[in-house]
Amino acid sequence: MNRGLLAALTSAVAAATISGCSGAAETPSHSASEAAISQQQTDALKDGDVSWDEYQTAFKAYQACLREAGFTLSDPRVVDDLMDFGIPGVAVDSGADDKCYQFNWSRVDDAWQIAHEDTSPSAKLVSACLQAKGITPRTKYRDNVELLKQSGIDVSECSTGD
Repeated sequence: MNRGLLAALTSAVAAATISGCSGAAETPSHSASEAAISQQQTDALKDGDVSWDEYQTAFKAYQACLREAGFTLSDPRVVDDLMDFGIPGVAVDSGADDKCYQFNWSRVDDAWQIAHEDTSPSAKLVSACLQAKGITPRTKYRDNVELLKQSGIDVSECSTGD
């Protein structure tokens, strides 16, 4: 599962922008009003550029956290330049998914996806949707999201290919 591909796309269109689990206690790296994140995630974000290795390492920490909580992701694999997988509903219902994701991977995942937004599955979906409607897409994802809005095309009219 691409963490909310259609939900993220819907949010992006609406806004026209893109906007833990651990056995050992760690000192939160952010203010008390923000969720604590792992030191590994903090280190990956320090230079403002998340590498493929940092992205994969943070994903593996998220996956290990879920495993420690008794849950296994379904069919984790790389699709395009993103991790793709299924999350057990019981992991979501228990709160373990959110806890593990926020602590181990959320900010690294966000940074990675934003840095790769022009080649993302969302970008491909929007581009294909524009082409299907007879509109020549632009190079940048954000420009294409704007084209959708200007053309009065609701994102729900775009096929996800599922």
